[in-house]
Amino acid sequence: MIARRVILIGGVIAAGVAGSAVGLASGGGSATASGPASGMATAAVIRTTLASRQQVSGTLERAGSYTLVSQQTAGTLSELPSPGSVIGRGQALYRVDGQAVRLLYGAQAAWRTLALGVTDGGDVVQLKRNLKALGFTDHAALTVDDHFDWATAAAIEEWQHALGVPETGMLPLGSVAFLPGAVDVTTQRAVPGSPAQPGTPVLDLSSTDLVVSVPLDPSLRQLVHVGDRVQIQLPEGQTTAGRVSQIGAETTRANRSSGTSASVPVTVSLDRPRDARGLDQVPVEVGITDTVRRNVLAVPINALLALANGGYGVAVEDQGTRTLIAVTPGIFDGNQVEVSSSRLHPGMRVEVPSS
Repeated sequence: MIARRVILIGGVIAAGVAGSAVGLASGGGSATASGPASGMATAAVIRTTLASRQQVSGTLERAGSYTLVSQQTAGTLSELPSPGSVIGRGQALYRVDGQAVRLLYGAQAAWRTLALGVTDGGDVVQLKRNLKALGFTDHAALTVDDHFDWATAAAIEEWQHALGVPETGMLPLGSVAFLPGAVDVTTQRAVPGSPAQPGTPVLDLSSTDLVVSVPLDPSLRQLVHVGDRVQIQLPEGQTTAGRVSQIGAETTRANRSSGTSASVPVTVSLDRPRDARGLDQVPVEVGITDTVRRNVLAVPINALLALANGGYGVAVEDQGTRTLIAVTPGIFDGNQVEVSSSRLHPGMRVEVPSS
């Protein structure tokens, strides 16, 4: 009987003819021969944890987009950044009467002047986090909490001194803008010389961070949890690691073919954003874990042989003796496959193609 080398195609195993094949004995035990098959190497049988993944489609895109509006009650827009400019923490977003409106990081929008006497609040926490990140802590006296105290005012004065502006210890409404992170300027919504009026759109911005948005089929919702690790396949075939950062509520939208379709919005952050540098609004595939098998035996996928009398086997090499052992395949994980057999043990060497 002949055996054929197994190939994995799209998650399904197929067989290709392999030379020097040996069939199982009629009792289903093993067949032996002397010496390895030509053109073959060996790999160890290992005991490990494997996880199989299901591929779902997503889109690699910017983490967010924003329209920045003026909060000043008077003045003239004197300077706007060009589209394509990247602006980070503490840098100028635009200028009014020559005075910079600076970017600070935070989820809550600026809504009041920040100075001694204001009530405690989340905007104060944001401010203190930024002052600390910028290196202004009033000689380490600044404590990151929701209370605006004298150390906060002193830290602001340190920042103002470094910027070369009047040291007031306060930030008037409109002098800073809180956004989740660094931004790219995409569009100028006003022109220099325009009046700075409250609510006037000034700039369209997009986050510099990339995420993957996945409209997940509701039937797969139980497989996905915030914090789960995933593998992302980028357009040219390379893969990069990510983590589920957010899961939204199920939504329904119109669909031409079926009338409506439901999905669960899932957001995946990238562990190494540099792997996707220069990409935006491109389709990707995300591998989510659907099965985990612990403490199982595994061999390389290309060690599997499709047996002529049905089933699968591996060719075990031991001191020049080649033994074909029947195995039951389990889940696939990368280039490894779970195998089970009472005759297979960790440390055994199985044949694999040498190239």
